[in-house]
Amino acid sequence: MNLSPQDVLLILFVIVCAVTDLKKRKIYNIATFPAIILGLGLNGIYNGFAGLKESALGVLVGFLMLYFFYLGGGIGAGDVKFLMGVGALKGTSFVFQSAICGILLSGIVVIFWMFFHGTLLKSLKNIIFPLFTSAMSGFKVSPLPKTKSPALPFGFYLATGILIYFFYIKFVV
Repeated sequence: MNLSPQDVLLILFVIVCAVTDLKKRKIYNIATFPAIILGLGLNGIYNGFAGLKESALGVLVGFLMLYFFYLGGGIGAGDVKFLMGVGALKGTSFVFQSAICGILLSGIVVIFWMFFHGTLLKSLKNIIFPLFTSAMSGFKVSPLPKTKSPALPFGFYLATGILIYFFYIKFVV
C-alpha cells in the first residue's frame, strides 16, 4: 500500500472529525485549520507551485460545495471547514467526488431516518409547498418552515462517504 503523507493525514483528519461530530455534534477548528495549512504546505513541498495551486483550489471547491447549505442553516461552519481541509489535502477532483459520495450517503440516511420516524411525508410537504408557492408568485423566495427534528451529524456521514471514496480509489480502481 503506497500512501503519501497527505493520504495519512487525510485518514487521521477524517476519522477525528467523524468521531467528534458523532459524539459532540461539532467539528473543531483545532482539527480543520491545521489540516488546511498542512495540506497547502505538503502539496507545495511535494508538488511545487502546481501542487500548492491545486491544494488552494481544493480549499475553494470544498468551501463552495457546502457554503450555501451553511447559509441555509442546514449544516454548521465546521462542516464547511472540514471539507476545505479535505480539499487542501487532496485537491479539487478528490474533494468534489468524495464530497458527492458523502452528501449522497447523508441524504440516504436522512430519508431512511425520516421514514422510520414518520416524518418523511411532512418533510416533503414542507419542501414542496414553499417551492410551489414560490413558483406561483414569480419565484419570490419563501423561507422553509423550521422543524423540531433533531440534527443529524452531517459531518459524520460526509466523512464516511469521503473514506469510502478514498479506499475505493486506492484499492479497487
